[in-house]
Amino acid sequence: MNEERRGVYPFCAPCTATSEAWRGAEAAGPMGGRFYGHRDVCENCGSSVRTLYNTVLWLPVSKVGRFRIIPTGGRTYVGRKVVDQPVPAVVRREPVSAIVNHPELDGAPAYKQAEAYWDENEPGQALPFYQSALAEREKVLAADDPATLRVRLRVAQGLLATANYGRAIAWFELVTPQLGEVFGPHHELTRAATEAITGARLMVGGPRSEAQLLADIVAADEVVDDDAQLLRDQAALGKALLACGDIAEAVEALTQVVRDAPPGHPDTAIYRTALVGACGVAEARGKKRDVQLAATARQLLSGVDAPTST
Repeated sequence: MNEERRGVYPFCAPCTATSEAWRGAEAAGPMGGRFYGHRDVCENCGSSVRTLYNTVLWLPVSKVGRFRIIPTGGRTYVGRKVVDQPVPAVVRREPVSAIVNHPELDGAPAYKQAEAYWDENEPGQALPFYQSALAEREKVLAADDPATLRVRLRVAQGLLATANYGRAIAWFELVTPQLGEVFGPHHELTRAATEAITGARLMVGGPRSEAQLLADIVAADEVVDDDAQLLRDQAALGKALLACGDIAEAVEALTQVVRDAPPGHPDTAIYRTALVGACGVAEARGKKRDVQLAATARQLLSGVDAPTST
């Protein structure tokens, strides 16, 4: 039984192996989503497979997919998307890093100390050294360079391990798509980040709690001279608001992030993609004000002066 339980909490190992991390939005009102069915109940973790449908006037109109669900009280739950077929192993060449031209970075005292603490299972001790090493790397390497991404992931994992859930979520929101683009969606680093952000959200308690936590963090960021941190946390807040169904607030938050994002920086592409996604939700499910805000955001995204990653 102990072996069966070694999955991604609270799911057991077999249920974890046949599913992938997933984030569900809060559904309220006549338009949203609803689960139907209750089958394949797991004896180990108690999860069951349910089918999620998009709804209009509370009626199912289109199938989203199948999910393993564990209720957590009331209308709340944690879920993982069922993978019908195992993902085939994809052999992908390891990306080349520009760190070969900067060997001093791997030999830097901060990085070596961080690695030593990490190997000793001391993520809290390692975190400040990884943060220092990351600052050094980003002076000479791109933010999405493979060597930079490995340290970015360690910073996010360190924040999660020290219960800094809001800032960890913001880092994972940024670094996970970058890992997927550089290393591939099925690489161990990408999967580690995907599972970690699910764990962080489970600890926070859902989109509403996540949005409130990130709103407090953004307020604190505004009195600190760290533009990159502010943008990162604002973007995560925007995505949390979207998951809550607060479409207008999400589009406004993400629009501000894209407006302030530095041109030519790899992180800007992530923020732009998030805004495009929010615009799509606003246009498909939003009210008149939501659609108007999306139109304004589209103009920003397509404008000649819009910040881009290229």
